[in-house]
Amino acid sequence: MKIRVRDVVSGGIRLEYVVKPDEINVAGEDFIEPENPIKVVADLQRAGDFILGKLAVTFICENYCARCLEHVTRENTSHYEVELEIHDGDEWLDLGAKVREEMLVEYLPRTLCREDCKGICPDCGADLNTEQCECNKGSK
Repeated sequence: MKIRVRDVVSGGIRLEYVVKPDEINVAGEDFIEPENPIKVVADLQRAGDFILGKLAVTFICENYCARCLEHVTRENTSHYEVELEIHDGDEWLDLGAKVREEMLVEYLPRTLCREDCKGICPDCGADLNTEQCECNKGSK
C-alpha cells in the first residue's frame, strides 16, 4: 500500500485499499486467514515533513476461544492514527508497514466466543456451555 507523497496535500485525501494479508506480511499470523481480504480506509493530510493519517482497518479474525476452545470468526474494525515522516527524495511511502504494525500490536490472543463463556471443566473436560459437569467441580 504505497502512498505517492505528492498526492497528499494539506487539505487531505481519502484512499481506500483492499489487500491480501500477504501483501502486508500478516498472512503467517495465527489470527488471519490468507484468503480473507483486509480493507483499509485512510484519511491522510500533509503537515510539513509528515503525513498524518486516520485509518480504519477491517479484517476477518480467526481464532479459538480462550475458555472453551470453540472456533471463533469475527469481523474486526480497528481505528489507528499514523504519522509518516517524509525525507528528502521520498516519492512514495509504505502505508502497509504501518497497518501491519498496528494490527499486530492491537491483536489480543485472548479471544472469547462470548462474554459469558463458562469454559471447560479442568477436571472432567466438559464444555460447561453445552453440558453438565460430570465431576460437579466445574459447576460451582
